[in-house]
Amino acid sequence: MKQIFRIFAAVAVMAAVAGCYNDFDTPQPAKVVTDEDFKEMTRMTIQQVKELFYAEHGDVSDTGGNTSWNDTKYVQIPEDKEYYIKGKIQSSDEEGNIYKSLHLVDETAAIEVKLGTGLYIDFPMGHFNRETGTIDTHYVYVKISGLYVGNYRMMLSIGKGPTDSYNKVGEHKFYANSNMDNPAEIKERVFLGEATQLKLKLDEDGDGEILVIDEENYNEFFGKANRDKLGRMVLIKGITCRYGNVGDNLYPSWMCTDLRPVESKYWYKWAANEDFFSSTSQRNIHCNFYGSVLFTYGASLPSETLSAGVFTVRTSGYSRFARQPIVRDGATGDILAIMGIYSKSWDYRFGAYQCSVNRFEDIMFAEEDFLTEAEVKAQSEGGMTPDDSFVTALSNSDYEE
Repeated sequence: MKQIFRIFAAVAVMAAVAGCYNDFDTPQPAKVVTDEDFKEMTRMTIQQVKELFYAEHGDVSDTGGNTSWNDTKYVQIPEDKEYYIKGKIQSSDEEGNIYKSLHLVDETAAIEVKLGTGLYIDFPMGHFNRETGTIDTHYVYVKISGLYVGNYRMMLSIGKGPTDSYNKVGEHKFYANSNMDNPAEIKERVFLGEATQLKLKLDEDGDGEILVIDEENYNEFFGKANRDKLGRMVLIKGITCRYGNVGDNLYPSWMCTDLRPVESKYWYKWAANEDFFSSTSQRNIHCNFYGSVLFTYGASLPSETLSAGVFTVRTSGYSRFARQPIVRDGATGDILAIMGIYSKSWDYRFGAYQCSVNRFEDIMFAEEDFLTEAEVKAQSEGGMTPDDSFVTALSNSDYEE
């Protein structure tokens, strides 16, 4: 009998140990926080956070050139109280076009929070439902005391302290704030809240975080008077793709700024993620370059890109859809994106309102509006491959992936 008892006791211990390991291997989901968890802290709206920068520097114009500390502007969020922001997630880095950023929106404004990678796992956002005009998402709470509001080319963001470094051609670069890369610090500052939805704002007096831009109201999204719409998710309806030159800028094109001189070529995919052959070094060099595609409400190419009703879709070479063909010249459709700007000032003619899409499906054109692979190749002849001297320069740099 004692022997049987020992056997049962051993089995019970083994089961208990196995249970512990199972709990370790499949941990419980992280706690979902609510307003109650922050009742001892002071909430700032996103607009109030932006106003800290405006109070110190006046405007985003001429304060985000980032060529020296003189035109790299930032402000530190006070530490006299425990401040936090609460916003809805409006970005996903799952397809790689959004990088190290969590874009949040509240009832007042929107802003980028500079974090690390793989954010879509811990801070998920769903897909746009065209029928309901909604996106399933979550609230996020961020403890912001002591962090920095910084300006980069007229876009404000929240991050850690200012930093500087050298790029691949040895040029000194300045950054008004930096990413919070340490996972431990992110866990101490950034918290997932309850499930919610982003909703399409159907009229001026209605609720909704997703703003609609169309042929009737695009002037309401242009210039300093509308600066607080920067960073918002927008549905750009009925806009037309245009090919050609605007000043020295090519559309559509890829551009590499990592070497000098800057190389830019016509390009009929959303970005460049390609092997280019160097005849000098007799090998392929893999390159990831941003792509730019121009869209406008005008009937023809604009004379300058920083104009009302003119938008560019800027796509990372590391995005999952970088190699997908773009839409045809003259095709008209809708684009769901986060609206940003890349400029030196409000009157810099060749700045641009840059739109960042979360997912390829957010480029909502008819299937027949997209170029075929054969059409991409035919239209890219002569512009598809960089000059050999440029590819050789890449092969001699640390750019190769």
